[in-house]
Amino acid sequence: MAQAAGHGVLARLAALRDAPEPLAALLVDFSGIEHADDPRFSLTLDHYLESWLGARQREVFRLPGPRLLILAPADTAPLLESGAQALVQVLRQHGFGAMRFTTWDVTRDAARLAAAVAPPEALDRARALAAAERVPTAALGQVLEVERVLHGADIESLVREQTVWSFADPDQPEPVLTELAVSMEELEARLDLPLRRDAWLRHEVFARLDRGLMRHVARDRLHDRRPLAIDLHTATVLDDRFSELAHAIPAEMRRRLTAELACWETGLSSERFVAAATRLADLGFAVAVDHVPLAALGTLDLGGIEVAAVKALWVPGIPDAEALLRAGVERFGPERLVLWRCERPDAFETGRRAGVALFQGHAADAVAHGQAAGTPEPPPRSRGRTEPEEIVAGEAPEVEKPKGGVLARLFGRGG
Repeated sequence: MAQAAGHGVLARLAALRDAPEPLAALLVDFSGIEHADDPRFSLTLDHYLESWLGARQREVFRLPGPRLLILAPADTAPLLESGAQALVQVLRQHGFGAMRFTTWDVTRDAARLAAAVAPPEALDRARALAAAERVPTAALGQVLEVERVLHGADIESLVREQTVWSFADPDQPEPVLTELAVSMEELEARLDLPLRRDAWLRHEVFARLDRGLMRHVARDRLHDRRPLAIDLHTATVLDDRFSELAHAIPAEMRRRLTAELACWETGLSSERFVAAATRLADLGFAVAVDHVPLAALGTLDLGGIEVAAVKALWVPGIPDAEALLRAGVERFGPERLVLWRCERPDAFETGRRAGVALFQGHAADAVAHGQAAGTPEPPPRSRGRTEPEEIVAGEAPEVEKPKGGVLARLFGRGG
């Protein structure tokens, strides 16, 4: 995606007025849209409009209002207009209000476009946004429905517990951390959403569950004395309202709470990852990083952040898994490296040979409870951050769809 590095939106428009370029512009006004002031929701709408451009270059500016300006090559004008019209329709259909937009031929109308954007003092700054892959309108409609349902909802019925076990003393396994996770399979079944097949939809839905998990901890776990962990996304942590969510959890409890950030977010933006981890530490949370590929254990760059745990992702069939895990133990120590998704006996046995002491998954649960590691099939995963190639291999069995509306389906009250 093209970036307007060093240029505010007015500077960019002034340059276009003086030397017009063959560009099309889309100016969108979200002021009439419900939840448009929510940064994550507005990013979803922004990403949807960008997705109509595919891989074509564009410049994107988020403006006060809230409004959005997209500049793209002149031949994309029909795509910009079609995307905006589709978004107007789907927002109206889902009861989110009226969105207004205007398209411009920059070669001819640069001066009028600049005047329509706003006076200089009203434009705080321009921001270039990462490109989003093309998202079907139907998927956006599903996100809008989920946004309405999850906004302030109680998700207690969807929360599952997963234990991190310490086998430092193999004869006396000890639970050292309890992760609170939302069951992806149950959420998918209740809302009738293809979360395992649609990476974009899965990410958008589970990012919206972050706040629900925070509220769940603050309201329902106040008397839970165990060390707990929850997944969070950097966008949630860097949101202006995150401090309010965090302070609803007593300081003493925050000191027993670990926030897990996904390893792949370091690749998207190491600066945002570091900023999120720093903010969490300032608020009293411990920070862990999960979803770390075994091959990345030796080279993982955490930007100087001191993490409480590193969760290494077990994937069957990885070459040299034992050697990679041994290198991870040497780097992070047996008190911090967790072998995550330890679902099968070979995962547990390989980890033990490599010196791993901390395990999370069905096989570890079985051994800790005095059973053989190769007990029956593991329960469904309860994670929202799985990548597509890791979840498509095993097709899930058909689930009978509960009846009733979205709220009834979400909270298990279908008739």
